[in-house]
Amino acid sequence: MEPGGFHCYMRTMSRQINKERTRHRLLQAILKTIHRYGHGTLTTGRVAQLAGVAQPTFYVHFRSMDQALEQVAEWVAVELGPAFEPAVSPERDRAAQVLEEAVSKCTRSIVEDRKVAEVFLSNRREQTTALGRRWTVLTGGLRERMRQMVMQVRPDATPADAALHADMLVSIIFGLAEAHLDRRVDDLDRAASVATRAIVTSILSNTRVADAA
Repeated sequence: MEPGGFHCYMRTMSRQINKERTRHRLLQAILKTIHRYGHGTLTTGRVAQLAGVAQPTFYVHFRSMDQALEQVAEWVAVELGPAFEPAVSPERDRAAQVLEEAVSKCTRSIVEDRKVAEVFLSNRREQTTALGRRWTVLTGGLRERMRQMVMQVRPDATPADAALHADMLVSIIFGLAEAHLDRRVDDLDRAASVATRAIVTSILSNTRVADAA
């Protein structure tokens, strides 16, 4: 590469890096605005000011606020993704222990970034927002992974019972995360252990949950 070509290449790379940094600051500013003030306060001016850029810069990176929100949702989903994909145990005799560990790990991963957790948890029932719709997709994947774990613990569980216990486990994860954020639960590992063992006892029961009800 000629010297002039190298310098041109480095300038191009520098501009791309700066552009990506600015885009990331804008995404963070959107998340901070939602966290502090709610969706109703989102304006390009407020977001740009919080990101430390001029308002027209917003439109260099996004066509609209809706597109920006979609990218915020995707970015947050990537951050939380590992929490929603616990490993299924290949060993039957360790399935219950792995399930307990998965609930604890999922809960801890969700609350690792308080701002992200609070924004996502507060939007999980709101299907009109990009964050709510993305949360639904993530939750569906987590529910399916929990169902697989339930079947590892009790291979002869009926589909209805497996689905019911999976829903209960997902509810425990979100409930513990919210309780921790509200400072009602400090020891997440112990809380997750107590709650999960109760579910495992139910899974292993000879009586179907539906019949017991």
